[in-house]
Amino acid sequence: MQNVENQKVSFRSLVDGIFAADQLARIRDDIRTISAMAFKVGAGSLSSQIKTKVGSSMYLYILSLEKENRLPAAASLGYFLSELAGFLEGIDKITLTVAFEPSLDFQKEIALWLEKNLGRKVVCDFAVDEGIIGGLVIEYHGKYKDFSKAQEIESRMRSV
Repeated sequence: MQNVENQKVSFRSLVDGIFAADQLARIRDDIRTISAMAFKVGAGSLSSQIKTKVGSSMYLYILSLEKENRLPAAASLGYFLSELAGFLEGIDKITLTVAFEPSLDFQKEIALWLEKNLGRKVVCDFAVDEGIIGGLVIEYHGKYKDFSKAQEIESRMRSV
């Protein structure tokens, strides 16, 4: 079996392309799907058995592990998936509320900027609130910060 550090590098390769909370949720669902199948593995590779049952990120990850002979044997697969699930639990989620439906490119750009500035992997959960004007609202680790201009505009309107 892989040592712990190699395993973390392997896990990081899976999450490198993940930047949104819904993508992370899909990977967690995929882990549950594979775990349920782990004891029913029949003939053929695991990747061939999960191809139509999991998302493309997970399928390609398992396929690459198989090609590199780094996928644990069936007896250790449950432990491996459990470790992967634990690794995913350690990824921070930041909720960002904006006034518009952000494009995937925008979501990715924001997530990468946050990762760079926080120094760790994060995923973003975007929410839309058309009442936000010129900015965004951030929720992170139970803290809420409003960087929108809505309150400033409301305050000015009251003073008129």
